[in-house]
Amino acid sequence: MKLARLETFLIGRPWNNLLFVRLETDTGITGVGEGTMQWQAQTVAAVTELMFKRYVVGASPFDIERLVQAMYRNEYARGGPVLNSAIAAIEMALWDICAKHVGQPLYNLLGGRVHDTIPAYANGWYENGCTPEVAAAAARKVVAEGYSGMKFDPFWLAGADPQPEVLRLGFDTIAAVRDAVGPDARIMIDGHGRFSVGTANQIAHVLGELGVYWFEEPVAPENFAMLGEVDRPKGLRIAAGERCWSRHQVPQLIAQGRPHVLQPDIIQVGGILEAKKIAAIADAHGIPVSFHCPFGPVATAAALHLDMATTNIVSQESFSAFDVPWRSDLVTNCPMPRQGAYRVSDAPGLGIELNEDAIREHPFREEAVQDMWADNGSMSAWRG
Repeated sequence: MKLARLETFLIGRPWNNLLFVRLETDTGITGVGEGTMQWQAQTVAAVTELMFKRYVVGASPFDIERLVQAMYRNEYARGGPVLNSAIAAIEMALWDICAKHVGQPLYNLLGGRVHDTIPAYANGWYENGCTPEVAAAAARKVVAEGYSGMKFDPFWLAGADPQPEVLRLGFDTIAAVRDAVGPDARIMIDGHGRFSVGTANQIAHVLGELGVYWFEEPVAPENFAMLGEVDRPKGLRIAAGERCWSRHQVPQLIAQGRPHVLQPDIIQVGGILEAKKIAAIADAHGIPVSFHCPFGPVATAAALHLDMATTNIVSQESFSAFDVPWRSDLVTNCPMPRQGAYRVSDAPGLGIELNEDAIREHPFREEAVQDMWADNGSMSAWRG
């Protein structure tokens, strides 16, 4: 059985474009993967096609480790989010083919099931810039749907050191959400790497007082030493790692940044196997993982199979119920949480297939870029 063909599919959403791939063998078995990377979908698609032609065509789909190493090492730059996302798209599809060939759900090839269900935390439920009252009402709905945790960024568009009134509005919003959902729901606050150390420390202490579960990416993600300088008030966890592209950097992130929760992105680290290796490094340091996955249903399916075979997961990020209404049309058996948890398919492979008719209804969107900062020479400043 040899790999014979690669197809790429670009799907336009309002805030970014998804990238799906499908590999086919000379025996007719197909596998699907995803290489979505924020706002560089066309670039990743081009690299994916090049990697397939250069290293993958004609190979056995079971040669996953060798093929990943060929794509990673031989391209000289050794990774980075664009190359890694292309590798991940191919690698996921390889796993899907292999698991289908042996008639097993993918998690059985990754070590087997260690969980019955995967707890999900809600993301995408919050309307950026809304009032505390609107946020509280939305949070009540999230809890009513069975989620035990929710994440949001109440400082959207803020810079490194926002004005006091901006911080106060963010704190008021968090407090309103806490009052709405009660003391037991886990609230996660995403800083999106925007704050200075001083401001991050100020925020961290308020979050601790409000019973926030974790403070995610409080400072620039590429500066591990800066992350290590952020205060850890009692009860507040620091979460980081979605923009740490390589397992070779993870020991440094852990040593210097001192995160309590690691968040590898299974696409941008180069795929399922690489993410599993990172989870093992975290486990050796007593750190749980929560795989970063704000993308499409193929990546979600892959993350869930990895979750199922990973001992030290804490919860899975879930946009599924808060994405575009046609998300579940893109694939068969689309993964969706029920009462705040995912039940992972026991069908062979990832348990999903692409729906080309639905995909064609949502072509690439050039304008699908999301503003995240309003000052300091930011995107939204020049996009106007």
